[in-house]
Amino acid sequence: MQSSHLPPAFRRAVTYGAGALAAVLTGAALYALPEPAGAPQAARIADTAASAIPSAASAIPSADSPTPSAGPASPSAGSASGSGSGTASAACDASSAPTAGAPSASPLTSPDIEPATPSDAVSTTPSAPAAASATPSVPPSVTPSATPSAAPSFRGVYAFSGGNTSDLATDPDVAGRSLVYYWAQLEPQQGQYCWNLIDQDMKPWAAAGKKVVLRVSAAGWAKWDTAADSGHGTPAWVYAQGVKSVTEQDGAVMPEYWNQTFESDLDTFLAAFAARYDGNAAVSAVDISIGVGGESKADSEKNPDLLPLWQSIGYTDELWWGYAQHTITTYTSVFHRTPLALMPDRTFIGGADGYDESRIVDYAVAKGIWLQDNGVVPGRTLSAPWGRTPVIAEMRGATGDTGDNLADDLRAAVAEHPVLILVFTSDITDANRAVLHQVAATTGTGG
Repeated sequence: MQSSHLPPAFRRAVTYGAGALAAVLTGAALYALPEPAGAPQAARIADTAASAIPSAASAIPSADSPTPSAGPASPSAGSASGSGSGTASAACDASSAPTAGAPSASPLTSPDIEPATPSDAVSTTPSAPAAASATPSVPPSVTPSATPSAAPSFRGVYAFSGGNTSDLATDPDVAGRSLVYYWAQLEPQQGQYCWNLIDQDMKPWAAAGKKVVLRVSAAGWAKWDTAADSGHGTPAWVYAQGVKSVTEQDGAVMPEYWNQTFESDLDTFLAAFAARYDGNAAVSAVDISIGVGGESKADSEKNPDLLPLWQSIGYTDELWWGYAQHTITTYTSVFHRTPLALMPDRTFIGGADGYDESRIVDYAVAKGIWLQDNGVVPGRTLSAPWGRTPVIAEMRGATGDTGDNLADDLRAAVAEHPVLILVFTSDITDANRAVLHQVAATTGTGG
């Protein structure tokens, strides 16, 4: 595996202060995702997709528009699991046939609530902490003004966390949901694909004329989703072929990502995944999942021995960079119609010279890939090349955990000029209805 030495043209700056609300959601022009030429695995991936994967035509029916449907608001989504989905995951249906009216597959929860602050961040004096009190009945305006016609449209507020439930599918201020899965759920046996888990979760959103973001990770913290066994995101059959692993403090098992067998198996899975969902009108974007929780780093545990742990199975920043490039190339080789979003976050844990966050961000933007900020923080700004491709803004955590105020969080998200804003389900409540409605009402005006 060879590393690619890109000029470090970018440093993602973090500035704390009294940031003013951006008046205009301008965003960046949409980029067509290129098809990398000469990717060594492309031919084999294409053969796999053509020979072994059910036709995408059998997937969930298309949704024509992400615009929120009219109707009464759903009940508060304060419950972590919601809709009784705290039970074990639905059984794998290898036939991949959609199941009408099926419950959510599992109570998939969000990645950790720590802000996604890169290791090379620059900060100044932080602003005063946001009050933890309830959002005022008439919150300060967070409504952006109209933008030039060249800008991509803002596509609304998406529910995030709290399980892959349909609880908010009829909420007029919610345009869709982020659905999170683990590879081991979707391919428990080699070549056996459990698409019914995704199909049944997508169905109520598509039926409501709304859309979803799909994320499939190979590793996660053990506590994130016990029902989905997030601590064992990579299938057991992958390890049985000789792929090494590390076991974190919380018991989570994480793979030797750069192992050629792991890469080959993941390539084959991604070819099947794309054959099923690429171009589906109910899918607004697919997250490019690289490391823990799908983000770009290998591990996010606060483990003082994190680097020695990973070095015990051969980790180096150069190997990680080779694996990251390989995975990005695989996604762009198999997804041609559905936008892809990369989630950069402290990509390199080794601290080697020349391996900083600019390397992966520049690489993704050069390919026209969207960027997803998985830790929106009030008062923080992101510097170029953020904004040169569309941005998805994800709250760093539920306000009940962070102490933030939702109006402040949404104001910070709006300042990133996003195409989507991912809001924790526990904050999509009647108490926050006014501020949510202000943002949701701008759907389609520009972003």
